[in-house]
Amino acid sequence: MTWYRITPLDVLLFRDSRPFSPADGSWAKGLFPPMPITVFHGLRSLLPQRTQADKRQRRDTNRLRDLTFLGPFLCDPNGTLWLPTPKDLVCLYPQDVGAKKASDRWESVHRLQPAKIRGSEDKDPAWEHLAFATNHPDPMVITKAMHDQEKQQNQRLGEPQPWIRAKYLAEYLDSKETNWTQDTLEEKPLFHSNPWDAQVMPHIKMKSGERQVEESDGYFTEVAVRLRPGWHFVARLDLPNGSSEELQSGVIRLGGEGHRALVERLQDPDEPQGWSALAELKTNKGDRKRAYVLTPGLALADTEKRLYASYPREWRDNLAGCATDRQLMWGGISAIARVEGKPRTGNEEPDEVAYIPQRAFVPPGTVYAFKSPPKVESLLPNDESHQWLTTFQKLNYGKLLWGVH
Repeated sequence: MTWYRITPLDVLLFRDSRPFSPADGSWAKGLFPPMPITVFHGLRSLLPQRTQADKRQRRDTNRLRDLTFLGPFLCDPNGTLWLPTPKDLVCLYPQDVGAKKASDRWESVHRLQPAKIRGSEDKDPAWEHLAFATNHPDPMVITKAMHDQEKQQNQRLGEPQPWIRAKYLAEYLDSKETNWTQDTLEEKPLFHSNPWDAQVMPHIKMKSGERQVEESDGYFTEVAVRLRPGWHFVARLDLPNGSSEELQSGVIRLGGEGHRALVERLQDPDEPQGWSALAELKTNKGDRKRAYVLTPGLALADTEKRLYASYPREWRDNLAGCATDRQLMWGGISAIARVEGKPRTGNEEPDEVAYIPQRAFVPPGTVYAFKSPPKVESLLPNDESHQWLTTFQKLNYGKLLWGVH
């Protein structure tokens, strides 16, 4: 397996699923960090071009296929790997810390637990009157011990910053977060704020020979992202066994037109700091009942209607709780006419085309708590009839890391 450093040379913009057309007051925004498939195609563009003889012999395209990809992940200037903070973690802060913004001045870290409001002998009486849909798992809530500590020590409960060191994510998955204190941490900080800034870029197209803006496509605004100095992405790209081709270092187009990034092979060390401890948690040995979503996953709630949810329907009876955030909407023109419930044929009138996301991805950092380990250990639909699922598997969408309660 080979890891690569991807360093942006300019601002980045990765368009999301929202329709956009240049007009008065139009803002083009995007998703950040980018989806795996976007970075994968950028790296793949550095593979050497094949000759016409190679293409005839292998019946393939102009570049090597059957690649395996994992990433992208954020790294700081020191090469330390940072991953999304688990959504079930909460912090206790001093009372003088503002409630509207997460801070690094936390005093202790805890994890939410399923409320156990029904069907359980050890249900928490503090939540027994909580009304919640019976066809969904119990909500993830604070424990009584956490609530008592908050009152006794005059602290404030709040969320942590959005990124966590990979080293401590491995400790979290081994249920060691109660040992974290500001004085005993070997590496600081434990959490980190978003290491990028938004950059608003207006675009104005003037009429030729006049001092007026074009009426059509004349004005729009892009909201791009600029990573802070030293921060970069890392990703792993594996070539097929026996392949003599190598990925060349160089500059790739990443995201919108004109946005570039430098790609270099990681050496000394040849993998991100903190990855080795996490790599051991990619498989469940049968005794781990908590799963952390490492890469965006797809949870199919209804196969016929292609509706996506926070967790797949196969897990419904086995799931004790789920802590997640809003979904990542991705895609262009929908392949389904949602109103009529019929697949598109390609002959529809323009006003019949549905400019809505094709898929809603479960965001990285989502955490699942299980009653018993599930049989399926990845967050992707189990249907080999769809070619795009094979692509998602090769790109390691829905990768889970396994932890204990």
